[in-house]
Amino acid sequence: MSPVLDQGAITALSVTLRFRGDASGVTRLSWPDQWAGERKLGQWARAIRVVGARSVEVEANGTRIIHAHPNAPLTVSYHIVSAYPADPNVEDSRQSAPIVRPRWFYAAGEALFARPAGDRDEDRPARFVWAGPRTIGFASDLQQHGRTLTLKNISESIVIGGHGLHVASHGAAGQQVRVARIGHYAFAGPAFDTLVFKVIEAERAFWRVREAEPFLVTMAPIAARPHLSSFSGTGRGDAFALWMDTSAPLERITWMLGHEYFHTWNNARLGRALSEPAERGYWFSEGLTDFYASRLMLRAGLISPEQFAVFWNEKLSRYASSPFRTATNDVVAAKFWSDPAAYDMQYQRGALLAVLWDRRLRAAGKTDGLDSVLRTQAARLVGLHDQPTAIDLFIDTARGFGLDVRPDIAAHIEYGEPLLLPENSFGPCARIVTEDRARFERGWDTDATSAADNVVTGLDPSSPAYAAGLRNGMKILQRLSGVPDDSRVDYVLRVADGAAEKVIRFRPAGKTHLTVQELVLDKTAIDAAPDRCRQALAG
Repeated sequence: MSPVLDQGAITALSVTLRFRGDASGVTRLSWPDQWAGERKLGQWARAIRVVGARSVEVEANGTRIIHAHPNAPLTVSYHIVSAYPADPNVEDSRQSAPIVRPRWFYAAGEALFARPAGDRDEDRPARFVWAGPRTIGFASDLQQHGRTLTLKNISESIVIGGHGLHVASHGAAGQQVRVARIGHYAFAGPAFDTLVFKVIEAERAFWRVREAEPFLVTMAPIAARPHLSSFSGTGRGDAFALWMDTSAPLERITWMLGHEYFHTWNNARLGRALSEPAERGYWFSEGLTDFYASRLMLRAGLISPEQFAVFWNEKLSRYASSPFRTATNDVVAAKFWSDPAAYDMQYQRGALLAVLWDRRLRAAGKTDGLDSVLRTQAARLVGLHDQPTAIDLFIDTARGFGLDVRPDIAAHIEYGEPLLLPENSFGPCARIVTEDRARFERGWDTDATSAADNVVTGLDPSSPAYAAGLRNGMKILQRLSGVPDDSRVDYVLRVADGAAEKVIRFRPAGKTHLTVQELVLDKTAIDAAPDRCRQALAG
């Protein structure tokens, strides 16, 4: 791979594939069927050229049917263009879509690399070469020291590069953690590098890793927007890739780093993912990962008990008000990529069940709780030729610890029965409080308002916001206070009403009520014994 340059500006990424054609004389070349909700991963390829073929057919989905002599050497070349005409922003950013900007680029392997299909096993060996000039920085998990690549590695990769790419490394050769970042953020770059190294050290300690493998973290910028904040990540097995809001503070990133690195084990080293639709199993791969991201970051002292409580209270509040709270797993999985509430539900259900199971194990005298189950599961998987799914192996491993999780999975995952946590779920320094609360409602159509550049649209005239003086056509300039999904806290907005500005204050309480749980810290106990309470909260 190399950049396509026009007077120093990067305009595309040039990819050349070299391989032997199929023994039958017919080779199918295509991109993956889907990834991260995107089903047309080859749509950004241009000027596809095949050398060594007698003829090439093109199917409707972009697959190339290459006719050549049996086992003929083939060379396929093409350019990958940007999915974005400008820098991606918090309202328009998809990990599946490649970014090619004049000074930098960033892309996942699924969108970059076509692959020969047919009888070619994804574990067959492969090589990768970056052929760009030294003036353009480059980093990829395809460069890991001493690593033997396979076709699967090529697809499940990440690349980042450009003018001004910064790469920091930590650890011995062959075990290095590298951080590759480009762009400018609301925090100092070296502080981010240090945080990454600490997060990875904490999680390797949890898994009791003796000989660490090389790992890469990439970070690319997404442009900030007033009143909006967003960042996301995707695990790559031996790397994880971050899209970072350029206005996001560093303290908000710790949990996400913990989440993405935990994916190095969950699912890959705990068992295989479910077959189609894979989204049905995301309660395990994403939900349990959420649970451990908060737990391990608190355990390592990288977040405070207060930040831990905020994380859980946001999750509990969103779960209580979710329109998918009672939906079956089939419904949630079908809507996972198209509805943010369905997406969140898999994270919420899995994390809440992890809390429940961990507490049951500890109450039964298993002092390490769920930690022992997952570490045992990872050890059991090593050497298995026919790998079970991570969920099946988890069920079987938990049974060995006296925990039958099948009824909970059936009730709360498959059939959507609402889940309430016991009061003592987080130990003696905190309690779960259950209360009846008014449903959180802003009072306007949030999607339509966002699409209208924060001009209030679809305002309910019977809402508290209307009673406080808000009107359709006013432009929201800033949210001064208020907590999304918490109807007990006043919402305070600075708005433009024509040429004038005013402040609108209201309580975002809807007409209907719901049952909400909240994690309440015992601040007296925490002040008296901070280390003991941290350990209790973090298991």
